[in-house]
Amino acid sequence: MMSHLYSQLDFPLNVFARSLYLQEGKVDYLHYGFFKENESISDTLAHEAQQRSTELLLSYLPPPPCRILEIGIGLGTTASQLAQRGYTVTGITPDAGQIVLAEKAKIQTKAKALDSTKIHFGLQSKNELKENINFENVTFEAFSAQPESYDVILLQEVAQYIPSLTLFNKAYELLAPEGMILIADEIAKKRTSMDAPHSLPLLSSTIAQAQRCGFELKEQQDLSAQAAPSVDYLLWVIEQHREKLLVDLELTSIILDELLNSLRHYQQKYRQGTYGYVLLNFVKTKSPRWKITFVTANEKNAVKKLFSEVCQPQEMSDALWEWKYGNGRGLGIAAWHHDKMIAHYGGIQREIRYFGQTKPAVQIADVMVSPKERAVLTRKGAFFLTATTFPECYVGYGAPIWLGYGFPNDRAMKVAERLGLYAPVGKIIELHWQTTVCQSHLWTRIRHLHPLESETEQLIINKLWHKMAFCLQNALVGVRDWNYIQHRYLEHPHHCYEFLLVTKRLTGQALGIAIIHRLGDTCRLMDFIGDLAHIPEVIKQVRRMAGIWGMKTVTTWITANFSHRFPIQDAEEIDIKVQIPHSIWTDGIPPKEIDKHWWLMVGDTDFL
Repeated sequence: MMSHLYSQLDFPLNVFARSLYLQEGKVDYLHYGFFKENESISDTLAHEAQQRSTELLLSYLPPPPCRILEIGIGLGTTASQLAQRGYTVTGITPDAGQIVLAEKAKIQTKAKALDSTKIHFGLQSKNELKENINFENVTFEAFSAQPESYDVILLQEVAQYIPSLTLFNKAYELLAPEGMILIADEIAKKRTSMDAPHSLPLLSSTIAQAQRCGFELKEQQDLSAQAAPSVDYLLWVIEQHREKLLVDLELTSIILDELLNSLRHYQQKYRQGTYGYVLLNFVKTKSPRWKITFVTANEKNAVKKLFSEVCQPQEMSDALWEWKYGNGRGLGIAAWHHDKMIAHYGGIQREIRYFGQTKPAVQIADVMVSPKERAVLTRKGAFFLTATTFPECYVGYGAPIWLGYGFPNDRAMKVAERLGLYAPVGKIIELHWQTTVCQSHLWTRIRHLHPLESETEQLIINKLWHKMAFCLQNALVGVRDWNYIQHRYLEHPHHCYEFLLVTKRLTGQALGIAIIHRLGDTCRLMDFIGDLAHIPEVIKQVRRMAGIWGMKTVTTWITANFSHRFPIQDAEEIDIKVQIPHSIWTDGIPPKEIDKHWWLMVGDTDFL
């Protein structure tokens, strides 16, 4: 009896396997089954429904001999069936418990399988059957094999755990010409604002990325109606054996309740039609002109090289790259031609306040295309491929990032709008004030802050940020707490910024902080932190200090919708032709919901 070994499986597979064993006395598979119309879950044997699912998937296979890579082996039942039919199978899984159970199942079934198959498929000995199956305890990302080692890659309810770009790029290398990827899995048909981050992959994005990686979609079946009752079955069978599961698998009620709630969530998603179950059959075609990949720290030098080519005579230092993208801050998609990066679409993760709620955002940065490829600004060009893959992987409902922002010029914005990538949701203006030279103000004073040397001054920054966040409850604004301020300004590898605190003269009450950057005779106001009502007084004090230092002008950037918060009667307003983009490529926040609601200043950029 093998039931005691199910505790070795990773959660929640251990719960699924043990539940099935307690209900039916056997477990062949760990994947969903296909139920017939109006079939009662309480009167159906799950292993029969699961066998229907496997048989459909295997019906798409080319005839043996054929080399198959199975990603995710379950209990090894599918691999054993394939070997019995004459296929050579490599099965991989990161779950060591699956390897143990699959090896035991292989040994138990080998003898009887030989008797029934050697006549039809020419298997001559036990050793020959054994050699037809090889299991490896490894992730797909870490798996290594020679190029074109396989004719088929099989994924049964595993593709959702592997980023599509990673899956299809690596599969292209592993598959022989005209090789096949067969996927049977749950997938998101669409996404809504109710979807949690890191939800199921989106069907349209999965297909698009497969095609960008050199695959053609040959077959697509919607099997949601047959597969959805599997969720109902699991809810029923776990509840049936709840107390036994808690004891056998040494689980807490809290953990099991969380699993049941997750299954109920999936049940609801199936009923709403936002989640589904599909079979996808892709065939490898000719190599694409550009290879689209994720950007990691390993590609740092390639990013720097492209930057120097596009932005010459500027260079990107190692320190600047680390400041932007290091320690997991960066996200990026690149296009390659052979071994040369020819396009880069980057982003820097940033926490924002979205109408009073904390949300993850990304600032789009270092959007670059090699000058030799810039003419290809079409839906087949490198820019389009990176700019569409980025939101598909990272941005929108159900994605890791809620929304993005950036600072494209008019020309770049028009290209993105024409390609259906962005919609404008505001614009940036520049304000100029002449400096003043006058005596100290009667009611306020100004002084430098040195927060690295004082925890008290760090607390002042946080307190003023909370006041600012309260003022902007009906807007979008990047978080400006001490942790962010320290990294953005005090850890910048090349620029030196100063912190000026304005307080009431009599009480010492902090009114606001101006973060400035001195450049020749210009004092650039990078950021403001504090109650918005005190902006005019802070600007007045900054103009006075800049005048004392012999400077001529104070400048800043601000979104046009918030310019009224500044003393514009004394300012020269300049349209710098910079708009705020909002991604419309994937399911996400409608542009009209955030149009003219962003608070953005110079400090929200990464290049000033």
